[in-house]
Amino acid sequence: MSEYDARLADRVRTRGALSPDDAAHVLLPVAESLVALHEGGRTHGAISPASIRIDAAGHATLLEPGAVAADSAFVHEDPIWGLRPQPAADDVWSFAAVLLHVTTGRQPAIGDADPRHVGWLAPLVELAMQTDPRDRPTMSDVADYLRAQVAPASDPRRISPAAMLLVGGAVILGLAAIGAALLFGGDDEREPRPTASTSAVEDEPATDEPTATASAEPVPASDLEEFARTYVATASNNPGRGFDLLTPTYQDSSPRYREVWRAIEDPEIIEVTGDPETLSVSYTYTYRLNGARRTEDVTLRLVQQGEQLLIAGASGRLR
Repeated sequence: MSEYDARLADRVRTRGALSPDDAAHVLLPVAESLVALHEGGRTHGAISPASIRIDAAGHATLLEPGAVAADSAFVHEDPIWGLRPQPAADDVWSFAAVLLHVTTGRQPAIGDADPRHVGWLAPLVELAMQTDPRDRPTMSDVADYLRAQVAPASDPRRISPAAMLLVGGAVILGLAAIGAALLFGGDDEREPRPTASTSAVEDEPATDEPTATASAEPVPASDLEEFARTYVATASNNPGRGFDLLTPTYQDSSPRYREVWRAIEDPEIIEVTGDPETLSVSYTYTYRLNGARRTEDVTLRLVQQGEQLLIAGASGRLR
């Protein structure tokens, strides 16, 4: 790594976006530094790619508060709701914005927190960038989530993915809310990249998922819409059977699927539209989670295996 990569901002600008795994590995020490700062009763207030130094070995260090000016693109202006300022929660928002930036290469925008862009980080980024600071996880929760995914099994601080379900119950349920359509994330369906791509990311390997052939009869919109209704009802009543409606590759990238659906109660689809041309179906549904009623827009991307439809990918957004 050259001297020009002294700051994370330079690293992204000169070498391109990081993969979700690389971003988590690089930024976990920064998250842990923020945990220590918050536990000591202090906050940072100026987290951005310019406030994170990268050494020659690729290790990240957060500069001390006051060492760099705040970047407005990475500072969230909380709405005026008569709430007391919550600077620690603002640090969480800024850290998530950095995660979003380093995995997309663009200025942070909540619409980029899609699994096609940020992979398994999507639920965490969405939750950490919630508008209401009271809905965000703590920095300790964020660090635990990253550590559960990337730390070696021998690391005594590592929390297993299963144990994460017991850490910060309300936070994990919040992740479940956003991850319901994302199926706790893993990557979305694999899409081939153009050969002459300018992306800094390596081409992803092709999968052996079944696909609809050009000669196959299009699936009517009404069938796609009925699939969505049946799927939501099935996943809610029997998460195991719902899991069977995912392709094997999507199952592999959705390790917390059953926990997510067990937390969701009384789902009700209020609008659904099938698209035969793209073999996808979009719906809006409401459900109760942790006592609160939520509304989410979801799109399922499907493949056809004989006469059976399977889910190859999903994206969703809370309203």
